[in-house]
Amino acid sequence: MDRKTAEEVVINNIGTIYGFARSKEWDVDKIEEIAARIAFEVYVSLLRVESIQSIRSYIYKISCNVYSKFVDEEKKHELLLQNHQKQHKEDKNYDFYGLEKDYSRLRKEISYLGKIHREIITMYYFSKMGILDIAQKLNLSVGYIKKHLFDAREQLREGMTMQDIDINQAVAIKFKGVGQYGTDGVNGENIDTYFNKLIAQNIAYAAYYEAKTITEIARELCIPAIYIENELQTLVEFGYIDRVSGNKYLTNMMIIENSNRILEEKHEIYTKYAKIVCEKYVPKLFKVMEKFDPKTIYTPKNDLNFLMWSIVSYATKFKLTLHDKSSFLNKHKITRKDGSENIAFAWIDESLKWQELSYVKRLYDVLEDINSYNQNEKRHWQFNTYYDDRKTDWHDYSGLDYGFLYDHLTGKIVKTIEHADKYKRLYDKCFLVRVKDTDYINMILVKPSEKVLLDMLPEMTVRLKSISKKLDEEIFNVDKTQFPSHIHDLCRSWNTDVLASTEIRTRVLEQLLKKGMLEELTEAQKMTVNIVMFSDILPE
Repeated sequence: MDRKTAEEVVINNIGTIYGFARSKEWDVDKIEEIAARIAFEVYVSLLRVESIQSIRSYIYKISCNVYSKFVDEEKKHELLLQNHQKQHKEDKNYDFYGLEKDYSRLRKEISYLGKIHREIITMYYFSKMGILDIAQKLNLSVGYIKKHLFDAREQLREGMTMQDIDINQAVAIKFKGVGQYGTDGVNGENIDTYFNKLIAQNIAYAAYYEAKTITEIARELCIPAIYIENELQTLVEFGYIDRVSGNKYLTNMMIIENSNRILEEKHEIYTKYAKIVCEKYVPKLFKVMEKFDPKTIYTPKNDLNFLMWSIVSYATKFKLTLHDKSSFLNKHKITRKDGSENIAFAWIDESLKWQELSYVKRLYDVLEDINSYNQNEKRHWQFNTYYDDRKTDWHDYSGLDYGFLYDHLTGKIVKTIEHADKYKRLYDKCFLVRVKDTDYINMILVKPSEKVLLDMLPEMTVRLKSISKKLDEEIFNVDKTQFPSHIHDLCRSWNTDVLASTEIRTRVLEQLLKKGMLEELTEAQKMTVNIVMFSDILPE
């Protein structure tokens, strides 16, 4: 049976499993432990079979076997502690630090240990095996066994002296979303493949701010280590978590956990520098574009305001860039076992109080720039913001629509039943607008190439270049406070060329609109604003 089906069987029958455990014990800790053991055994055994005729009977049989082993262990625990107390009555260093007072606590702490530590502790204390026998059984050196026996004792002592954690009050984190900068695996694997389960998300978060052992992760999550080990191994195997010195693990992906303080500080900085762009760069842009050549740039009805909405967004993206940001980020990409090469990131916003922000967040929500080619190999650029009426998700975007527009422009398609669906798309998206039985193309078109437009736009001054570097440093100094030190270098690379970022560009549009340098758009213009298509033919 495959893993997904096995997981579904366990989840669908978890009530039955807990019911069995409750029928055998009254102690809540024991009930939880028995249920956890049964669930694990059911899951593992299902992976070894193709199908089961009676799931209930199958689970009941496993439950009985698990409980029988549990009872045997209980007896061994009691004998262990009784003998231990007799043998070490005067020696406080070896009385398991008073564990005889709390059997269930001891069992829980042992469950938090990593696999090798659990095995050694069980063999040495419960099975009464000597160091040499354990070494031979595990095919390890005597020195190795002694070291890990000592480590296991220390971990148990630490766990037993820690304040109790109420598992019912333990709050699991949940990623709001995940993403990656780079390529998928050879079979389409991406970050969603490895973080579609809460346990993987919580393991990554537990080992994010500081390196932790399996035992420390288990204690933090209040989950027996046996349930963590396989998931952790997968995350290590595919490069999302590193194994570091001291037998510890450290998450190397970027987990963004903004706070209201960070967002407010960054908003203040973005607003300040957007004002500088409006004062130092945009006037030059207006001056250049006031005399645009209709033979080179087409804007519907020669509307300069509509043209400037798109040109301001386009120019601040492509002309206020000092570096090839990809070169900064590429050094952080991880080549993974599935063939992917990327930077992984996730974000959490549970602690944010959006309603308490001093600004309106939706004004700056965007869909990142779309730079693509249609089927006619004509390039187009699209930037979705608060000010347009397009849907701000990928589902509404199709490069084919730009191809349909080009085919209409060149006469390759005409209004016949054969092309009815294509024209419906063009009208629905306002690429074509009809006024008094006459159509016009409702989009900025540039002839013949993107280089023509870029060469026309003002370059960054030395002063602006200095301002850009200063902005990068200011944002980095605020942003790095939410990341552990081993992520700071990636954070710095991520915050490169912030002057050309969506955060600045949306605030530039906002300020220009307030100043009256840009005017309100019509309903049709809101459908195609901040779109530029490059074409070798312009409308007449």
